[in-house]
Amino acid sequence: MKKLYYEDVHMTEFEATVTECIYDEKKKIYKVVLDRTAFFPEEGGQVADTGTLTFACNNSSAFCTLPLLDAHIKNDIIYHYVEQEIPVETTVRGCVDWCRRFDFMQQHSGEHIISGLVNKYYGYDNVGFHLGLQDVTLDFNGVLTLEQLREMEEKANEAVWKNLPVIITYPSSEELLSMEYRSKLDLTENVRIVTIPGYDICACCAPHVDTTGQIGIIKITNVQSHRGGVRVNILCGNRALQDYSVKQNNAFAISASLSVKQDLIGDGVERLKEENLKQKEVINRLQTTILEHLAATLPTPEESNHAILFVEPMDDIAIRNLINDLVPKYAGYVGVFWGNDMEGYRYIVGSSSLDCRELAAVLREKFSAKGGGKAPMIQGNVVATKAQIETVTGII
Repeated sequence: MKKLYYEDVHMTEFEATVTECIYDEKKKIYKVVLDRTAFFPEEGGQVADTGTLTFACNNSSAFCTLPLLDAHIKNDIIYHYVEQEIPVETTVRGCVDWCRRFDFMQQHSGEHIISGLVNKYYGYDNVGFHLGLQDVTLDFNGVLTLEQLREMEEKANEAVWKNLPVIITYPSSEELLSMEYRSKLDLTENVRIVTIPGYDICACCAPHVDTTGQIGIIKITNVQSHRGGVRVNILCGNRALQDYSVKQNNAFAISASLSVKQDLIGDGVERLKEENLKQKEVINRLQTTILEHLAATLPTPEESNHAILFVEPMDDIAIRNLINDLVPKYAGYVGVFWGNDMEGYRYIVGSSSLDCRELAAVLREKFSAKGGGKAPMIQGNVVATKAQIETVTGII
């Protein structure tokens, strides 16, 4: 099989002959083998090209066009996945989705620059790579801070601005012995080397841009700990531009909502958080006062073993504090149900002498209540009216 994407990465249309067409019973799809193809298959951490295959229908003058759903390589044979059978010896015209191909080229070449720089400055290896439709992730076997990655990002974009050539070579086995290049596999022959002068030399099977300037921009968007090292997310080219547009729109909206300049929205959010925290403290104090007044209307421990309140929605902490205060005083259940008859109630129930799980079982059996807890205290939610809850539990 001739891999045309290696001869001309910009080739978007080609003609080929079907040499095999296999029906995959498991996937309910046809796997077509061509004598030559410009479609890059899923390989090296990168998802496959897509596009179309067009051919004459039943040897007539009419043409059928099938979308290429996927492409995989096994034992150096590329299988093209389509929904319909294409007879052997049929001549097809393939059309590669160039927007998708070029996007992948931008992402993959940008990844090479970042990985090469990290290896050069910190000695870490790229031990995992995934190029999907939205995410590009790089896994390094060492820890990098966000500040260190920002430095790598700056140097990577310098490589873009230099518009360096991206060189593809196939060194001999003897030449490989004297070369220093990155590779996850121990390769000895038919090795395709991608070189970005001064930045990276790496064994790679994927299509790349002709020059680094075609990458457009390289942006690191996230970093997190991963298996003793870090997982880094990057976006290149148009993906980076689209990401910036989304974030700029968000910055516009936040800036307008907070009435602050865009470069001060971080400070504005912090001030809003502080204000909300102070307001929440005030609300909690007021809720505590309300609950104390409502608790004063409860039957005394001498009048009843149980103390149950139904209240409007309130903060969990204030309710839990009230229950903790009342539990030692009553021999039975102490609980608060907050909500309404239409939407149901949340609840917390405690007891110093009874097993609250028995009450939870009743609520679960009668009303399919959800929740859990231990013998001293349970919590959950139940869709029922106040009257139903009072009647079924029998604790009022």
